[in-house]
Amino acid sequence: IVTADNDSMVFKFYNIANSLRDNFKIFPASKKLRLTAIIEGFYNENSNLMITDTLKVILRSDNYPYSIIDSAKGFMNDTGFVVLNFQKADNVTGYYIVLKHRNSVETWSQTGNSFTVNSMNYNFTSAQTNAYGNNLVFKGTKYCVYSGDVDYDGVIDGSDMSNVENSVANSETGYINSDVNGDSFADAGDLSIVENNSFASVITIRP
Repeated sequence: IVTADNDSMVFKFYNIANSLRDNFKIFPASKKLRLTAIIEGFYNENSNLMITDTLKVILRSDNYPYSIIDSAKGFMNDTGFVVLNFQKADNVTGYYIVLKHRNSVETWSQTGNSFTVNSMNYNFTSAQTNAYGNNLVFKGTKYCVYSGDVDYDGVIDGSDMSNVENSVANSETGYINSDVNGDSFADAGDLSIVENNSFASVITIRP
């Protein structure tokens, strides 16, 4: 008896007396994305290293309406490298790679990215054109994801400034969204990043 589920297939073997003799479950091979991305505020151009943090990545169809196919979370190391596993993606199928970080602008890859033999490599840091709409900022030697969308509404503006100013006034510390430079403190350094990107009218650019 074979039972097909959304994420697996179960095989059960019975003898003629209807006694279960064996069973096993098959899962599809996961698709492995080896991704490199740098968060602007967390990156030190002098050391060429980034403060480590969690990143969520969404795979979207590259055809309108760009439906969500799968998502995964991973921990970026100090070079911005992270390996993510996806169960619902297919090989030789185009996807947008969408980056979501706790206080950065949502950033989309250029279209047409696909897994080959269950594997894909993608590097946002090597060229501005690797992001949809060239939505990356050059810092030191890397192209970085814009920092400062503290309220995660898709635009860096006065409301983000207000959030950070409130955190600074309250001397907030720890793992907080208003900590834009990753030093675990809300201070003038965070305000500077948000102010610069607000002045530049940085927004999420998507198809």
